[in-house]
Amino acid sequence: MEEYREVYIEGPQHQQEHVSGRSVLCASVAGMAIGGPLLGMTGFSFIASVALLLISSPLLLLFSPLLFCAALLLVGAVAGFSAAAAIAMAAASTLRWVFRELRGRGDHVGTLAESGDRLKKHGEGWAAHLQHNEPDNTWNRV
Repeated sequence: MEEYREVYIEGPQHQQEHVSGRSVLCASVAGMAIGGPLLGMTGFSFIASVALLLISSPLLLLFSPLLFCAALLLVGAVAGFSAAAAIAMAAASTLRWVFRELRGRGDHVGTLAESGDRLKKHGEGWAAHLQHNEPDNTWNRV
């Protein structure tokens, strides 16, 4: 005689459904048929990763000075390009400011000459201020 087992599955709203044992067996076989090869591929990829790590470790140790220098060169290049970009943005900002100042006035040549005279007088004032307030360096003399 065959023995029948009752299998009940609880649904999302706590409702029990009757599922035959044959359905459970088929679902288990299908799960193993799909999960088994996936588990095998996972194990294979792990073993391949470990083997490649073991093979490449001595090479990495051997070429580490070269790789370190290449990394430093790359960092230096990125820093140089970043500095160049910052300087270019500062130059563009300055040019924008100059053009905005010139556009605001009617007489551009007169404005530039006046600005130059003001800058010259301001610079002379600073020079006189610095010459007048020269610090006493007696404590540095031996």
